[in-house]
Amino acid sequence: MKRWFRVVIISIFALAAVSLVVIQLVQTRRSLSISDNMFSVSVGNAMEDVINQLDNDNPNATTSFSYQDLDSLIVEELIINGIDMHPVIGVYDGSQGSFLYSSDPRRETDLVNSPYRYSFRPQGVVSTNQFFIILSFSWADLFLQRNPSIYLYMSSFLILVIAAMFFISLRTISNQRKLDQMKGEFINNMTHEIKTPISTISLACEMLSDESISQDVASRSNFIGIISDENQRMRVLVETILQSAKMSNKNFTINPKEVDINDIVDKVLNSFKLTFANRSGIVEKHLNANPSVIIADELHMTNLIYNLVDNGIKYSNGAPHIEVSTSIDGKHFLLSIKDHGIGISKADQKHIFEKFYRVSTGNVHNVKGFGIGLNYVAQVVRLHHGHITVESEPGHGSTFIVSLPING
Repeated sequence: MKRWFRVVIISIFALAAVSLVVIQLVQTRRSLSISDNMFSVSVGNAMEDVINQLDNDNPNATTSFSYQDLDSLIVEELIINGIDMHPVIGVYDGSQGSFLYSSDPRRETDLVNSPYRYSFRPQGVVSTNQFFIILSFSWADLFLQRNPSIYLYMSSFLILVIAAMFFISLRTISNQRKLDQMKGEFINNMTHEIKTPISTISLACEMLSDESISQDVASRSNFIGIISDENQRMRVLVETILQSAKMSNKNFTINPKEVDINDIVDKVLNSFKLTFANRSGIVEKHLNANPSVIIADELHMTNLIYNLVDNGIKYSNGAPHIEVSTSIDGKHFLLSIKDHGIGISKADQKHIFEKFYRVSTGNVHNVKGFGIGLNYVAQVVRLHHGHITVESEPGHGSTFIVSLPING
């Protein structure tokens, strides 16, 4: 996905989200204003009916007013008018500044400050005093009506959730596209990587079929060595691909047993003899580990060492110079493979163990590989409960250090 396209998509989404918030806020305030007015009108109608009933029930009474049925009457009229709430009810003498009746004495302060007060004459008595029936609705009942911002908060929260899902989806699509490109590059690289040894073996076989060359012992031995070397190289490539695919399964297990790592190093380096000879390379061995036997999977350890050595050769300018060292550090076996090649930048070091990732080669061209070797190495180390680190600077080579528990 191109950068400008992502910018356009994100800008459109941001504009739509802001517009939605503004529209929602305006509409919410408008709806709340209408709702609040309707609520006040409904309460007023209910109280008008209550006062009329009180006057009609006791038109000629001159004694004190009875509050026995006042609560139930008010609640009943509120329900009739569409308000299913039970407010605190008080009868207030405005001239005296005191309550004649309160359904909840603890809430008298709320009653005094309530806007829902309605004048009436108790039992029709004409008096210079001002009497009011006051209703006070609980904070919970009026929360949504008196706090319009709650709608904005809810809308904003939902928009944030949608935005998060949008960006996650966008990132997933971008990563998927990147993964598809990497897989395409992997297939192309793998094809060229396997075609090379096949072509080399085919050419060596043709040369061996020539009678003049086949009778030359030195030439014949050289071509047989080429075939053996390329065959080993192709075997490791195929094995790496197959084992890496298997390791993607969480149930994958290894077959650990006692193996001598120093012996494996010798065997792997022997398989590169022809490569070093053809490129005038140098290999140094510092096999100081004693004992050198650990509990590990022989096949995977062989492939691990092969991949690290091969990686050092591929990323070397001119004649490769590889140093392989082993040592013991407490209960851990340390394997170090150092090259004097082009090195790895800090940015690349963060990704070198990712599947299909290939380090940029700078001035070194036609570097073979398909970006799966170091990922395979990392998986092998993980299955052996060890860890791997890399020390590198561009132009000064790289050192891979593998630490493995001796007893598995």
